[in-house]
Amino acid sequence: MQTTGKTYLALQVSLALTIGSSAIPAFAQEEKQATSELVEIISISRKRPESIQEVPIAVTALSARELEAAGVERPSDFISLIPNVSIVDAANVGDTQVNIRGIISTRDAESTFAYVVDGVLQTNPNSFNEGLTDIAQIEVLKGPQGALYGRNAVAGAILITTEKPSDVMEARIEGGVGNNNSQRYSGMLTGPLADNVFGRIVVAHSTTDGFYENVYLGRDDAVDYLEDTSVKGRLIWEATDDLTYDFRGSYSEAKGGAINFNAVFALPSFVEDFGQDAFFKDVNDHEFIFAFNVPGENEQKTTEFSVKADWQGDGFDVTSVLAYNNLEEYLLSDGTSASFYGYEITEQCQTDRATLNNLPVDFGGAGRSDLFGDFLSPFVVLPPGQDFQGVYGPYTPSTCDGYQYQERSQQDYSGEIRFTSNDTDSPLQWIAGVYFANIDRDVVVAYGADLGQGFLRQAYVPADGPNPTDLLFDDTFSTTVLSTFGQIEYDVNDKWEVSFALRYDNESREVANNVPNVSASGFNVNTIVDGVVGPINPAFTANPDGIPDREQSFSQWQPKLTVSYEASDALNLYASYGVGFRSGGFNSIGTEATLDFWFNASGTGTPGDAVDAQLIVPDNYDKEITTSIEFGGKGTFLDNRLKVNSAVFHTKVEDNQFFEFFAGPFGLLRAVTTIDELEIQGFEMDANYRVNDNLSVFAGLGLIDSEIIENRNRPLSVGNEAPQTPKSSYTLGISYDHEITSDLQLTTRIDYQYVGETHFHTLQGEETPTIWDFFGTLGGGVPPGPHSQNFSNAQRDAYSTVNARISIEGEMWTVALWGKNLTDEAYLQEVIPAPEFGGSFVHPSALRSYGLELSMSF
Repeated sequence: MQTTGKTYLALQVSLALTIGSSAIPAFAQEEKQATSELVEIISISRKRPESIQEVPIAVTALSARELEAAGVERPSDFISLIPNVSIVDAANVGDTQVNIRGIISTRDAESTFAYVVDGVLQTNPNSFNEGLTDIAQIEVLKGPQGALYGRNAVAGAILITTEKPSDVMEARIEGGVGNNNSQRYSGMLTGPLADNVFGRIVVAHSTTDGFYENVYLGRDDAVDYLEDTSVKGRLIWEATDDLTYDFRGSYSEAKGGAINFNAVFALPSFVEDFGQDAFFKDVNDHEFIFAFNVPGENEQKTTEFSVKADWQGDGFDVTSVLAYNNLEEYLLSDGTSASFYGYEITEQCQTDRATLNNLPVDFGGAGRSDLFGDFLSPFVVLPPGQDFQGVYGPYTPSTCDGYQYQERSQQDYSGEIRFTSNDTDSPLQWIAGVYFANIDRDVVVAYGADLGQGFLRQAYVPADGPNPTDLLFDDTFSTTVLSTFGQIEYDVNDKWEVSFALRYDNESREVANNVPNVSASGFNVNTIVDGVVGPINPAFTANPDGIPDREQSFSQWQPKLTVSYEASDALNLYASYGVGFRSGGFNSIGTEATLDFWFNASGTGTPGDAVDAQLIVPDNYDKEITTSIEFGGKGTFLDNRLKVNSAVFHTKVEDNQFFEFFAGPFGLLRAVTTIDELEIQGFEMDANYRVNDNLSVFAGLGLIDSEIIENRNRPLSVGNEAPQTPKSSYTLGISYDHEITSDLQLTTRIDYQYVGETHFHTLQGEETPTIWDFFGTLGGGVPPGPHSQNFSNAQRDAYSTVNARISIEGEMWTVALWGKNLTDEAYLQEVIPAPEFGGSFVHPSALRSYGLELSMSF
């Protein structure tokens, strides 16, 4: 790959800054350090221990001490400390999207980074968003890491190392309280269990009511609440001098809010038709109202077991891993069908609208602007008798919008055997191994009628049930993974090292449909065509005898070549070229048929003839290939008090998997599409300066320039930025330690984070058709079109946050005051544009939080 002029210039800046300046990553201050030098961090990023300043990878490491000082409790906390890395945590507990250098982990697809805990690759994406307790070190690797870490590591890898069992009996208890009725408790016990057998168990529980209130129910614990309980155990058996077994097991339960979104229209034509600016409003100016009658609920139960065996041989070591994971999860929340009049004339909807409408009292209405906002700003909810004329939003206090139910359960097992050379005096080091995984994932997305009779939490509810189903996607996805990998590192001389890694992955995927071949309930008028109630899944229209199973295999070679040069005792330089691979897969069966019927022209009189969106969203999507070149440097200066790391990179992504959200008369639909070609280039720098024995200053900077080169699904997006990728981000922090007495230590840390403006979709102002073009042909409350969307107001504004923690530590206890988002910055956590709906679904971020913590050790 040729280096562009822009990349070459950034390289010169990168090397110049590394040689003569400063930045943040791999710094970990050891407890009560008595020297002004920075402590050397040992990285395991190349699956062997090395000084992090000598590892030719852009990697940030955070020690247990630093994690505690920064108040890290969940992944979003440590990700905020790293430039060019961001996270969205909105829809439900495990539904996180991590962006590393412009490449996003995608909903309903595989992750974009390898997540490894104590050397065990986690195959379940939900495992990532768990509470972080008893952590020894976290490493974040940037750039393709597939050669060593395998499947889906197209953007990088995140390595978690937990504390090992101790050979002496120890215990710790922690407790904390905060605003929003937040409470957090944990306990740890470790020590010897028998000769050469050591154990550790950690129990943790946390709960919070959240920041937002459901104004319809009058409850402040029914929106973004969370309750999380986990039990984790680890046992190490030193069977012989050469053989060690590491057993890990955990069980966790999480309960929390789900689908807490509001809608913001992006329809300039409605501004002209209705004379209201609210139909084309900046998403950042939205005033949130949570008033749903079906409080979102998300429940997860996760069980994990693994065993890792390490054998030290003569000339090489052998590591073998076996792992098992089981997740059971469901979500229940309000629906969106009122927006398209689906349940407009059901008895319960008519009853609700008599008292739940925002027509002014002077005009015979209930005037409930507290629930729907002011009349025609933008929503219009009318009393019964004025049917098919309102402008409804989603997730309302009435039963008119129906409900949605989801299941995302997974069971998997995996294994790896790895051989690693152990002759540290040899100029040649090597690693070789094989990996396998078997994954079964059940995905259910159901929409149906809310008859005011409660809800069965199951995929299909018949027409005579309390909450009958009208649209159902229910599939079992099975994946078999086989991989082989290896790496050689060769010291050409005292200054130069060349390493080459190669991995081959093969993934065989199958999907089986579980939807019963039945009709919808008949309650939703949009499922009735020419007086006939349609099937519960549109794919049955083309497959009346049953929807066939599908299968496909994806494979890829993933090489990585790295050259590193020790320019001096203080400076190491490196260059690398790598390829990453993320397997293709399947959308839920019926996705393509649903979108074609409502949004794509067929010439058969379907609603899609009026919309003609020309979408290309098949029921399957291609594999993603990432090719990246990187130049970087790592320097240590001023008597080891200043560390400066920087890198410049250029990445080409083919068939970038991108999550699309579709809303229409059918309800909501989630699908994975692909951006045919995407280019990303950027620069990052981080520095850590230990000013003296007490004071440290650290900072990080990330800059990204991205461009969509080809996108057949959304051709108007060519030339736009990569979605969910801010052009700039930076961090700045200070840590101050002071010895009050010989037995008391004061520690203060302040962290500032800035994240630049962010687009969340490939369309960033280009106008495309919407479902309102169809409704404009029906002669109801929607005027004739065109009614194109425009997302020029759907960009999240830049934001900044300040976190702080101050603690006093005795020999066996610690008490701390902490605060997050101390400036109470109100910013959006996520914007989900739905082009064919003509608007975006928006979710707010956490506001100011603060609390007190106490821990005691024994």
